Amino acid sequence: MFSLSAHCGLVAQRRLVPSAASTRMLVEVQQQSPSWSPLASSSHPQDQQVRFRSNRSRRGLYDGKDIRSGNTLSFSMKANKRKFKPNVIKKRVYSEILDEMIPFHVTTAALRSIDKAGGLDNYLLKSKHVTEGEGLAAKKRVKNAIKFAEKRARRDAEQNNNTSTSTTAQEQDVSLS
Repeated sequence: MFSLSAHCGLVAQRRLVPSAASTRMLVEVQQQSPSWSPLASSSHPQDQQVRFRSNRSRRGLYDGKDIRSGNTLSFSMKANKRKFKPNVIKKRVYSEILDEMIPFHVTTAALRSIDKAGGLDNYLLKSKHVTEGEGLAAKKRVKNAIKFAEKRARRDAEQNNNTSTSTTAQEQDVSLS
């Protein structure tokens, strides 16, 4: 028994059956849909392949950029190994929600992405590349500030509703007397 490759969409199991003329022929026994599909997403995160990230790129906002390897070619076309490092600068970026400048190790590509996202806060909250290091710490601070502001707004709204209902009750008492 053998099975065809799963990428063709069907798994066919075949077996060899001898014929009366002592020749063998292939007979398809059954066809079924594959149990594994490369398009099907796994529900377990440990089953998904994760790209290696260097310690350097874990530190700051690198926007998916990392150290790459390649060759430098001389005039004689002799290849020498080299590294391509991301363009990293130490920069303070303004957070509107926290109302402060936050220092980051940031790539120029990440600076462009921050501009496209509409600011540091939007980038931190929406980017899939902010998973650890300086970026994650700032993201947690921004989320906590948003949560605190929402609580404060709800509390102020409740206080305004309570004061408005008490003033209307006082006005009704005055009109009745």
